[in-house]
Amino acid sequence: MYLDAAIIVIYMAAINIIGVASSKVRSVEDYFLGNRSIPWPVACFSIVATETSSLTFISIPGLAYISGTGFLQVALGYVLGRMLVAAVLLPRYFAGNLETAYQFLQNRFGIGARKAIAVLFHATRLLADGIRLFATAIPLSMLLGFDGYWQAILIIGLTTFAYTLYGGIRSVAITDSIQLGIYIISAIAGICVISNTLGLSVPETFGRIPESGLVMFSTGISGGWRGVFGSYNVFSGLIGGALLSFASHGTDHLIVQRVLSCRGLIAARKAMIWSGIIVFFQFALFMIWGLCIYVMLGGKEFELPDTIMPYFIVNHVPYGIRGVMLAGIFAAAMSTLSASINSISSSTVMDILMIPGKNISERLKVRISRAVSFGWCCVMMAVAMLLRDTKSPLVELGLSIASITYGGMLGIFVQAALFRDFSDRASLVGVAASIIAVLVVMAAFNVFWPWFVPIGFAVSFFTGTALNRVMNK
Repeated sequence: MYLDAAIIVIYMAAINIIGVASSKVRSVEDYFLGNRSIPWPVACFSIVATETSSLTFISIPGLAYISGTGFLQVALGYVLGRMLVAAVLLPRYFAGNLETAYQFLQNRFGIGARKAIAVLFHATRLLADGIRLFATAIPLSMLLGFDGYWQAILIIGLTTFAYTLYGGIRSVAITDSIQLGIYIISAIAGICVISNTLGLSVPETFGRIPESGLVMFSTGISGGWRGVFGSYNVFSGLIGGALLSFASHGTDHLIVQRVLSCRGLIAARKAMIWSGIIVFFQFALFMIWGLCIYVMLGGKEFELPDTIMPYFIVNHVPYGIRGVMLAGIFAAAMSTLSASINSISSSTVMDILMIPGKNISERLKVRISRAVSFGWCCVMMAVAMLLRDTKSPLVELGLSIASITYGGMLGIFVQAALFRDFSDRASLVGVAASIIAVLVVMAAFNVFWPWFVPIGFAVSFFTGTALNRVMNK
């Protein structure tokens, strides 16, 4: 117990020292864009660490434990979606020398569209990343014997905010890269612990995995329309995953901020596409880990899928290695929380308050930016503390919430990219209609979450386009 605690404390102290030491903040552009000089591998690793976070560590193995590797079909779609971002949106972003993704909308539609979608981004990130932070508090609470999750959320938040507030995007990207390595090592160590417990080699442990758990591809056609629209399959995975990634990595400033910090378009494209490839193999690793846990526990049933990983760590991992794994969970949580705080603050300062254009000193602009970051850190922790247990895997819940708005956001960005003369009011009405349509589908129909973005995108794009034609007649 004391060894585990010592490892976690040392990790938290080290990551803050590294984060603060790597800071070179002289202006708002330094703080939020790293002076556009971040190497593409660092940006790539930061993207991977940001999007997978604690949900990958906790929820993906649990998802594999209960339902196999079907989720990897969505991960394949992620790769396709990033290729679309690299081909369609990134050239336009770099041609405009943008500060945020939403400045692109201002250039095409006006300031109203920029601020409206920025506000939508704020709401999406607060809810989705609040869930991620809440997910990380589960194992920490179990280990330390807390009767609730608020203490764990407070510990994670206070540990993260120092280097995030001081160092900005450069510190966040560098620490993200380190944190990614820590939880990848933790996953490999977890598989080795299981093999050692079973007295088997790692290949022999893999051989014990039920064949049904390794079936990755499914058409869902045998179950009729309910099978296609209600499960992981090649259609929901490739179509839903591609459009989800197209939206999240092309319109969500949480990710776009990292590629805008690269040294140019070519570097940004490398960071974007390679992040998809790495994420696919990372998901595969964590799902294999979950299936190995299934083998070790003999298919033991759990009431909540997100308690499987904490149960394994607390009851089956020896001291020392347990500390490394818990540090991995902290690393996953901190990478997402720091990235989310910095990106939300960037959008607040640049899209809403428009501080870069104010006639004040750069020093004061940086102070304002840090104050905004501190405020959003407090809000993020408050959102996580309001959440309660759910029987659904938290990774699916987080992706479902994000998918409510992503379709509409993708619709307005594609309209901005394809059409020269387009009404901002028509586009924004399309976005609103998209969100309403997805909420109705969620409430009234048994449609699986990967279809939310395709449905939202179709409603947003066609509603906005039809309304634009009517208004221009």
